Amino acid sequence: MLFKPQQASIGLDISDRSIKATQLRRNLRGKLELQALSAIELPPTVFNDGEIKESAALTNALTELLTKPQYGSFNTSYVTACLPETKTFIKMIDIPPMPENEIGQAIKWEAEHHIPIPIDDTYWDWQKINANKKINTRLPVLLAVVPKNIVDTYTKAIIDAKLIPLALEVEAVPITRSLLTCSNGEKKDSATMIIDIGATRTSLIVVDLNSIQFTVSLPISGRGVTETIASSLKLTEDQAEKAKIICGLDPKKCHGAMAEILHQMMDDLVNRIRESIVFYREHFPQGNKIEEIILCGGGSNFKLIDKHLNAKLELPVRRGNPWLNLEPSPCPLKPGELITHTTAIGLALRASLNSEDYD
Repeated sequence: MLFKPQQASIGLDISDRSIKATQLRRNLRGKLELQALSAIELPPTVFNDGEIKESAALTNALTELLTKPQYGSFNTSYVTACLPETKTFIKMIDIPPMPENEIGQAIKWEAEHHIPIPIDDTYWDWQKINANKKINTRLPVLLAVVPKNIVDTYTKAIIDAKLIPLALEVEAVPITRSLLTCSNGEKKDSATMIIDIGATRTSLIVVDLNSIQFTVSLPISGRGVTETIASSLKLTEDQAEKAKIICGLDPKKCHGAMAEILHQMMDDLVNRIRESIVFYREHFPQGNKIEEIILCGGGSNFKLIDKHLNAKLELPVRRGNPWLNLEPSPCPLKPGELITHTTAIGLALRASLNSEDYD
């Protein structure tokens, strides 16, 4: 359900406040390029913390999304969608070496010790990952678990829109696939942290040894910051969002008022990042040192955030490039818009790449 490669499909990023869709194709040179792209905002009543509350409204939005694309045209009904980060569970576990036909049952038994709900009330999947064989004699496994009711309601909404769901993925997987080079099996000797600042929450994803090692969801959101700016400066939310992007952490812009508000969020984020770096170092002794941070998500679209994090954490920080695995060509979106399509592009890449490094 979560990892096995499938045929080409539309990448469908469904979140609480928006849906984004991307389809890729191979050109005559065998390179991947954009076939179609679309996005639509959702009313705040459709979802509540990842749970569908208005299924009919979601189905109607899916239909409109694919029949009125912003670029190109969608020519398939097959989709690969992501599941809400707050409702999914992804964890690295390890088991003793054993015959292949015994691994699944062993993982199920081990999973019951790590998840807060009965395993029989979930859909779960796993994949073996690369490990540092010099110091790890056990078999590391990436485990993904989702409550059945979440999967079933998402699947029903997709089918009701006359679409065919091929696969559902936990969000960290397509984000990683989109932002890291995955066209070869080259191994890195350092770890990377991806910070996805979304509309309703922030996710930290640690990638090492060509695999996701762990993820954590934080109650820090781009929309929350925008609402704070709007309230503090007596602006509309649209005005606050524009001011956040333009002024950002630059003390010379907006009379420094924007930087003062954003610093409160940034201090909290920096502390959470530091805690996660320490956690990884102490609990994953087989891992490499985190030596790079990549930013993505619409909430990261404000001035000087990369430089601020670089100064506070003393690590290289850069904005992610979801176009990384596609043919170099003009993009129909501005960089600030493109970064919000990271997950959708990663979902579309799932079946298009020959490498399984991040599948």
